[in-house]
Amino acid sequence: HFSRAILPVVILLAASGVVLAIVQVQEPAALVHTAYGRLLLLKLVLLLFLFTLAAVNRWTLTAPAQAGDTEVQRRLVRSIGIEVVIVLAIFGVAAGWRFTPPPRALAIAAAQPVSIHIHTLEAMADLSITPGHAGEVAASMVIMTGDFGPLEAKQVTLVLSKPDSGIEPIKRPARKPGDGTWRVDNLVIPLPGRWKARLDILVSDFEMVKIEAPIEIKSD
Repeated sequence: HFSRAILPVVILLAASGVVLAIVQVQEPAALVHTAYGRLLLLKLVLLLFLFTLAAVNRWTLTAPAQAGDTEVQRRLVRSIGIEVVIVLAIFGVAAGWRFTPPPRALAIAAAQPVSIHIHTLEAMADLSITPGHAGEVAASMVIMTGDFGPLEAKQVTLVLSKPDSGIEPIKRPARKPGDGTWRVDNLVIPLPGRWKARLDILVSDFEMVKIEAPIEIKSD
């Protein structure tokens, strides 16, 4: 009676597990290329082995054991012992997920921007680079005067340099889309690590203000 009653529960748990896996893993490649995915595959293999063993016990060994076949009874006891070991292994794999964030969480974290505030007497700026890791990114800048007043710049240029890398500084003019910010799109930051971000702010035809600060770019 118990085996018949538990079947719908097992099916429901399996279905919910599949839905959760789809949400968290997002793409099949993550099953192999992430620690979370590999643990999930291991758990699925253990569950498949457990359900197969339970089915063999239920449909092959239980009836002869109840009929008094001592050899089958010994096999059933050993099989149940293996089931217990598999269940403990599944618990161990599930505990390992505490230390392996799912691909969905990694993707959300990777998409987060990195931001810095640069403040000098002449000018100040809030600079955000999205996403905050090496690769193709977009930079957004809000510039103000040193006392938090509006700064109507004629031109803003973003300069990113990493002297210890041996590569030339990246210099890109920013555009003003009309929302009060300056933007640089399709910007490629080739390496992670500590970069120096400098803003060359053309205040007038005769005045250029340069402000800079370090910014940490994560690996992708």
